Amino acid sequence: MSPSFAEIAPRYDALRPLSTGDRARLGAMLREADLRAGDLVVEVGCGTGRLTLPLAAVTPARVMGVDSEAKMLDVARAKDGAGRVEWVRGSAYRLPVGDGEAALVLMVMVVHLLRQRVRAFSETRRVLRPGGRLGVWTFTPRHVEEFYLNAYFPSIAVIDRPRFPSVQTLTSELRRAGFEDIRVEVRDEPRRIDIAEVVDRVRGRYISTLSLLPPLEYRLGLQRLEEMLAQDRSAMLTQRSEWAIFTART
Repeated sequence: MSPSFAEIAPRYDALRPLSTGDRARLGAMLREADLRAGDLVVEVGCGTGRLTLPLAAVTPARVMGVDSEAKMLDVARAKDGAGRVEWVRGSAYRLPVGDGEAALVLMVMVVHLLRQRVRAFSETRRVLRPGGRLGVWTFTPRHVEEFYLNAYFPSIAVIDRPRFPSVQTLTSELRRAGFEDIRVEVRDEPRRIDIAEVVDRVRGRYISTLSLLPPLEYRLGLQRLEEMLAQDRSAMLTQRSEWAIFTART
């Protein structure tokens, strides 16, 4: 993961609050998985537990959150007063789970951070039991091209094009890793965001791509947004998120 995750860990939940769409996708996936008490669910790249804790609240299964950034896990543990989740530092390439132990593995907004996707998918397949499920949520190439901040930071699209592969590419990589019954649903989720929230998010570098921008481009783009805020605090931007939601079986 990018070093920026350690820096933004204390503010991550405020910068990236769980949306209605996130909760709807999670609910649909859990209903389909039909988990039982004693089953194990693993979220790879759990971060501060923004999705892990709501997941644990609505399933009888055991839940494990795995992340490579210790400071993100510290925030997650602090929120988990009931000790409902097992928080473990680990890598997508070497999960702290035995062969065939998991019933469901989730990878939510993780694919773009992986340099060796097939290796990570193969490791996920190792820990899943026969008939177990993998859920992958990521953005489509169209999302990258139409991202609402591209006009202010042109390098975002340049950086993210190779990080967010096509549905066809990811499907092929999942097959190479040994997965079957691969299904994908593309969802378009537009929302309006007020300029004050946009400025706050960008100042906090709420997406990893903002930390990868040339420093001058970041400063100039942020300045343009701050000028918009100063001119009209009622201004709104439209964020259109196009999700690719994968499910696959072992």
